[in-house]
Amino acid sequence: MDLGLIARDGVFSTADATAVGLDRNALSRLVRDGLCVRLATGWYAIAGPEPPDREELHRLCSLAMGRALRDRAALSHHSSLVARGLPTFGADFGTVHLTSLVPARGGVSVVRSGVAVHRRVGRLRVPDPDDVPEHLPRHVPTAWAAVQAGLLAGPEAFLVPADAALRAGSTTVGALQRAVQMFSGHTGVGPVRMAAHLLDARHESPGESRTAFVVSALGYRLEPQVEILADGRLFRADFRIAGTRVLVEFDGAVKYADRMALFEEKQREDALRRAGWVVARLVWADLDRPGLVARRIEAAVALVRPARRA
Repeated sequence: MDLGLIARDGVFSTADATAVGLDRNALSRLVRDGLCVRLATGWYAIAGPEPPDREELHRLCSLAMGRALRDRAALSHHSSLVARGLPTFGADFGTVHLTSLVPARGGVSVVRSGVAVHRRVGRLRVPDPDDVPEHLPRHVPTAWAAVQAGLLAGPEAFLVPADAALRAGSTTVGALQRAVQMFSGHTGVGPVRMAAHLLDARHESPGESRTAFVVSALGYRLEPQVEILADGRLFRADFRIAGTRVLVEFDGAVKYADRMALFEEKQREDALRRAGWVVARLVWADLDRPGLVARRIEAAVALVRPARRA
């Protein structure tokens, strides 16, 4: 039968299968035949043409566990972010994280292998089960999930999804700042609080969010998405170092997938250079080497004089 009839977002339970006459033996055959994937006890996903990567497998497991525990817990941390389609950084995809919605003692309890349920904090509000379709998990607010991700994996793990959520309109700077305040006193909240000063929907990719974090940590103030007139054309740069004629560009691998894109980027940079601008380029691997980033930017700054006030 068509498993799409019982799956929701690609995920279904043994109860869903039983309702249409598929017993455990039938499910075992479907797994052997490569038509579905076993996620956890009692939970399956429809198999795609290729095996799911770690992030996609985590998304599917999160949806399954979120549904299984929806009466007493909500998806949280990076598990909620992945299930919502938001980018993450530094996430451990081996464990699904939820937050308890019932009184509990202690900090974290593991209810089954690969699942962690965290203690409820502060004035957490999530929709009642009756207000969420039965086939969907409950989620903590996006702002909470971003802060929780940062507490687990560091400030960049907060900033990357938070900027993306701001771009998507699924949260606000105010909500993110309130969530940071709600976790005051928790281990790791200090760096997350500092990263909250960099929140900006103009950061257009995880790479730009990370660039903003690393370069700002080195002591430079950045202006994102700056428009510059050069050779009679209007260009937009990822960042300008405030008070200088230095531009900082983050280059994603997809950006130069063809020779024409590479040629056009060279033409653009030549025009900027003729207009008196210096471009410092960074790629993903550079962001893990702040010393290299510092030397590259210092060299660019040394080539120009402070910009005159417009």
